[in-house]
Amino acid sequence: MSSWRFKDKLILADALGTTLTGLHAIYASDVEFALESESEKDELETSYSGASMETFYGEHISLNFKTPLAMSGTAGNEPAFAPLLLACGMVQVADATSVTFTKGAAVAVTCLVRFGKNTHNISEMKGNVSFALEKGKPMLNWQFKGLFSPPVESLAAPSVDWDRWVRPEVLGVSNSSDFKLNDVKRTLHKLTVDLGNNVVFDRAINHEEIMITGHESSANFTLTAEELATFNPFNEVGKVQLFEFTHGTAAGKKVTIIGRYQMPVPKYTSLDSELTGYEFDGKLVPSGTGYDELTLVFE
Repeated sequence: MSSWRFKDKLILADALGTTLTGLHAIYASDVEFALESESEKDELETSYSGASMETFYGEHISLNFKTPLAMSGTAGNEPAFAPLLLACGMVQVADATSVTFTKGAAVAVTCLVRFGKNTHNISEMKGNVSFALEKGKPMLNWQFKGLFSPPVESLAAPSVDWDRWVRPEVLGVSNSSDFKLNDVKRTLHKLTVDLGNNVVFDRAINHEEIMITGHESSANFTLTAEELATFNPFNEVGKVQLFEFTHGTAAGKKVTIIGRYQMPVPKYTSLDSELTGYEFDGKLVPSGTGYDELTLVFE
């Protein structure tokens, strides 16, 4: 009898049609894997009480995990998680020095998830991502749905190569982390950006598909409360302003996040220093051309 730890999980993912190997391993933590389905009870009328038989259908998979905001290590090369961004509806444009992602149509990925010796092949996977930028490592939180297939037994896990997952530099002054709101530098304590994709499993009699039916991106950030003469956010409520977050010290390790942000009513918050801060919880809004509310640039 053989057994394995529940923590023994391995995720491989890349574009549809790719033969997945250890080179496609995802540097994932906090993995959550769930089989989802619908069911109908028989509701049989009997002369006794008890549970009814059920019919199960529409099986699909939910997969959540975290990765570091890893860089490529080389300017002009895509980060290791680029296929995951594409599956979240980001469109990639690259040149010799940078790779830029903006919102657009999602491109599904194929994925293998291995629990011990059981391997599930997840096809047509699409999802959502949020950026969690606080003290320490910058992280990405991924939430995906994909089509179900029964597991197959695999005797040995593939050898993985983490070289393309260049570890990110921790957030801080020493690693050139900075933040501007309306082109003015502000003291940032926390930034969260969520694509806000609505990901659904769509099922008809003769068709199954994972779809992103829309999105509503948002951002939450906390700033130091400066003197009103210097920064009065109460006068900016409702206005659309650009924010820009930058991080990284050298070519191949830099990332910039730019958002078109409608300023919400600020909330007071206590900072770790016990000084006063402002918390902003608002939406990223596109211009009249659409799909330009969020831009990611890796250099």
